[in-house]
Amino acid sequence: MLDFMDYIQLAFAEGTNWNRDNSYSSLTATAQSLLDFTTPERLRVHLSSLSTPHFATSYTLGTVGLIDGSVSYLYSTLPFDSTPSRSALIPLRKLTPGYRQVQRPAAPAENWAWNSILDGVGDFSPAGDGGNDAVTRQKATLLHATLHLPPPTTLNALFLRRISPTMQLALAVCSTRGPPLSKSAPQASLLTQLSHDTGKYSNEYLFSTDNALFGWRGLWNFGPDPRSTSKNDNSASQLSLLSAGAEAYYSPISSLIGMSTGIRFSTLPAPETPESQFSSPSSPSSPANNGPISTFPYTLTLTLTPLTGSLSTSYSLRASPNLSFSSRFGFNVYSWESEMVAGCELWRKPSKSTTEPEDDGLEWARRKMRENNPDFPPAPSNASPAPLKELKKDEEEEEASDSVLKIRVDQSWNVRLLWEGRVKELLVSAGVGLGPSSFSPAYGPGGGGGGAQSVGGGASASYWRSVGVSVSYSS
Repeated sequence: MLDFMDYIQLAFAEGTNWNRDNSYSSLTATAQSLLDFTTPERLRVHLSSLSTPHFATSYTLGTVGLIDGSVSYLYSTLPFDSTPSRSALIPLRKLTPGYRQVQRPAAPAENWAWNSILDGVGDFSPAGDGGNDAVTRQKATLLHATLHLPPPTTLNALFLRRISPTMQLALAVCSTRGPPLSKSAPQASLLTQLSHDTGKYSNEYLFSTDNALFGWRGLWNFGPDPRSTSKNDNSASQLSLLSAGAEAYYSPISSLIGMSTGIRFSTLPAPETPESQFSSPSSPSSPANNGPISTFPYTLTLTLTPLTGSLSTSYSLRASPNLSFSSRFGFNVYSWESEMVAGCELWRKPSKSTTEPEDDGLEWARRKMRENNPDFPPAPSNASPAPLKELKKDEEEEEASDSVLKIRVDQSWNVRLLWEGRVKELLVSAGVGLGPSSFSPAYGPGGGGGGAQSVGGGASASYWRSVGVSVSYSS
């Protein structure tokens, strides 16, 4: 489950219309959400609050051997007036990463109207204002800091700023203080990331003070260019997205070189057009008849690391709004090592307190009769077309989901189970990890159910167990 501060940062990205999917770092985000989840470690409590629309706080207390915790503060120039902050009101799917539906690329110019890129004040307004609203705001800026206790303390800080319609700057600082009796200066590192997203392609330029590491990431989307294609033409013709990208790193100090490349094919959400909304379920233009693309969303990825010889493929499928599957196969051409992982997530729908009248699917026929016969009884004022009602029904079910169960298993029979849900006004995350292990009291059981201590083949009859619970409350 995401921390409250991560949830606010996602709200900041949505508020500034920044597409997180149009990045090489998010190429395998769907499979990672379903397969690489972690289970809580022992007992951990989170208390968070959105004190004002611009300021948020969070406190964490955990028991992992010794009592530890953290204190976090966040400030944003972009107000979060419409962002739910109470734990009883936050949609669980916003906090629990699951099947990640890739969104259709959009041109940044369509989302923002900038009056001046170089000025620091009053240079953008939301697209809904048309750029003509008298109340303009500063460039969207976010400040976040987290102090981990007890000593030796670690400070993590983030500075995030939208500097143009297509560019975003991020500065991340990590500083660790030495032991109490040490007189050495705190160890600190700075990571600078400049992102440039045009919709058609994106580039990320990175620099880290740790070993003076330089990096670059790039992603290219095949298909129509959203900058030169109208919104209606683009949504009507593009039902899938093929993306390819690469990354490269180099450190002149340690002579470290790294690179990888990958490709992703993903279906896109069914387009919403006036014709499709008011067409009958049996009409050829209805989204229900677009075939497997709109009925069963899926994502395929292939990544390759040439220097290490690692090849990985993944396939993720959303069988229904409440059930998703994913699998991943990894292979190394140099050592002949392989990895196979499979997992799924199952969402539980809340019990319905009220029942809605069933739709007989004949509303389209009644509408035709009303067009040809003026004496035909008019439709109720609260009636809506059947496809539109089904679309709203699915969205309401997703928003109202109150718990999810995730399961993951690999080729060594290491199993992780994670349950996340809402109990009264508390958000609870509970998990367990099981697997064959050569258990050693010197190391203790594994933390989050990872396979670092697992032994392939299961030669030992012992099984390690890790159980943890995390409780969160926000106001």
